[in-house]
Amino acid sequence: MSWVKAIAYSSTFLFIFRIWLNITMQIAPHPLLSGIVKHYLIIAHNQRVVMNYRLFSDGNPGMVFHLKDPLLQYNQQHTLASKQPGSFVYGQITHYNDITSVGELAMLIVVLQPNALLSLLDVATYELTNNTVPLKDLFGQEALELEDRIANTANLQAAAAIAEQFLLNKTASKGKHAGITDQAISIIHTSKGIINVKNLLDVMPVTERQLERKFDEEVGLSPKKFIDAVKFQTYLKQLQKLTSIKELNSLSYACGYYDQAHLNHFFRKHTGLTPLQYKANHHLLAINFMPLV
Repeated sequence: MSWVKAIAYSSTFLFIFRIWLNITMQIAPHPLLSGIVKHYLIIAHNQRVVMNYRLFSDGNPGMVFHLKDPLLQYNQQHTLASKQPGSFVYGQITHYNDITSVGELAMLIVVLQPNALLSLLDVATYELTNNTVPLKDLFGQEALELEDRIANTANLQAAAAIAEQFLLNKTASKGKHAGITDQAISIIHTSKGIINVKNLLDVMPVTERQLERKFDEEVGLSPKKFIDAVKFQTYLKQLQKLTSIKELNSLSYACGYYDQAHLNHFFRKHTGLTPLQYKANHHLLAINFMPLV
């Protein structure tokens, strides 16, 4: 059985929905890659119009392949835009980014596990924080051939299968052994981010300095910033489900925020929006990726 068919049979389609002429699809990885890949995200629209998007942190790095027109990405001051490479790896994000599509959009995003980059690239993850690196700079000719194969497939699910085969080949000889950051990430996710570094150290056999060093090298964020990212993602998921804005304060408390004013400041700093502006946007492409409408 080919890998394309194997993945089609084994992958779980978590959700499919359409907005305007847009398609967003999330696909689970092959079990052998579950320690490296969180999921694959397919985003496409066939409108030849200018569309502005906002991207902010979800606590995960990733890999992007453009099958059509690459996006324009602005600097933090929003004064300069540059075209994204046809394929690239991005590290952790600590501030929101504005990006623009100027034509038809078809992109495959390989959302990686928080600490996957070191084992995949043999590069200290902090070097990629708030940075993108063209795939060809990391894998040379092999990346160019991969980019060409993906760009020339008309089927986005087949594109995900091609990327998955590449990653399976890359990780087959390396493997990924559970370590300190795996344990810490699991605890943080289980607690939904309602935990502090001291609580984390109480149940882990490491010092604070060791934990900081491991997170810097393998995750690209400090333990505290990663905890903040997980807690914020939990809040966003619950905010989407909120049926009445009267429950906004109680939701904040339930998600570990004890000061609504502090949360509002944190929200605006990391998304450029207020909670109610985010809540009012019904066209999310991902929890951290949305059109500005």
